[in-house]
Amino acid sequence: MDLKGVTLVYGRPGTGKTTLAAHIAAERLRRGERVLWVSFYEDRDLLLKNAAALGYDLNKAHIWDAVLAKAEDVFNYIIALTTEEGPSLLVLDSISQLQGLDVRGHLTNVMYRALRPTGVDVLLTAEEEEANPLSYIADNIVHLVRKVSERGVATRYMDFEKMRGRPAGFVKAFEIIEGIGLVLLDELKPARRGAGRPLATDTCMDRLLGPLEPGSVTVFIAPASATYLKFLAMLAANMSKRDARVLFAARSVDPLRFSAYVERLGGKVVAKGVEVRPERYWWLTYGLHKALEEVQPDVVITDWLDVEFALLGRDLALETFRRNSSLLREAGIPLIVSAVEDRGLSVYADNAVMFTEEGGALYARPLKVSSFEATAGRCKAESP
Repeated sequence: MDLKGVTLVYGRPGTGKTTLAAHIAAERLRRGERVLWVSFYEDRDLLLKNAAALGYDLNKAHIWDAVLAKAEDVFNYIIALTTEEGPSLLVLDSISQLQGLDVRGHLTNVMYRALRPTGVDVLLTAEEEEANPLSYIADNIVHLVRKVSERGVATRYMDFEKMRGRPAGFVKAFEIIEGIGLVLLDELKPARRGAGRPLATDTCMDRLLGPLEPGSVTVFIAPASATYLKFLAMLAANMSKRDARVLFAARSVDPLRFSAYVERLGGKVVAKGVEVRPERYWWLTYGLHKALEEVQPDVVITDWLDVEFALLGRDLALETFRRNSSLLREAGIPLIVSAVEDRGLSVYADNAVMFTEEGGALYARPLKVSSFEATAGRCKAESP
């Protein structure tokens, strides 16, 4: 994220204003550029400590602790420091702390008289209430929003309200992760798995759906029974026997037990538990990206997405599924998900299959098919 000119970042307390500033400043420092950071509410040691906890090293920045500085002296000192050091980025965090001062008037004077001629980029952070008077001097305006649903699910968004010389009015989802920092969900791009090839399961699914195409999404609507789990394990084992690297993402099934059962069938999977955390909603996408980079699978299988619907609610669960499916599509990795109910999942899928148990046996019929190679309308899903 490289914002030029004067950028105003505003939002309510706790939305991530300082974190975004640290994210941008750390990137400038990594490129060998100079950064001048003026902090109006944190001393230098606390700022460095908090930034380091998020994975940002700001030690090479010139940090002026202006917490106790007289308001009328602040801007003259900023001009002197900027002129002397020639930074590429000046951070003022947070301008809302300058009480009893004509901030708008002083900023206008400083920006146009002293800072713009130097070519320094300026990043201002402000609370919601103080943002409007400053908006007219900003080339870019970023509004940070944190929403909490009735279920306690926290989501974070950046609303790019103004972008000088570029289209504005777009929104980006992000998360703040300890040790990692600010993560833009749209920038998570796992490595593509080569050219990709259709993947057979050596089960009756091959007749119902044809082989799994690279990046395809398949939804299994199935009973939460041992019979179905055994079939899912057989499907995973069969694909691994074809030299496919299988990642099993477990939400409610014990990943170790699933992995052990697949090994009994002569196969192998990498099974990882997925923790659904309402307070870290976007972690479901970041965690998937992290697993893809680590395992580099050829196919991803999940157990019950019903867990996400129960904890997150329908809309956010579907949004997670849509975003994660898109992530896998771009990487060319087929996805198979399981759910007791459809709840709209099949809308975003290429294939959907309904499983039923009849007389102790498991049967499957397609609800949605994207392949021209499908040859059956119903089949018995044999389990080992």
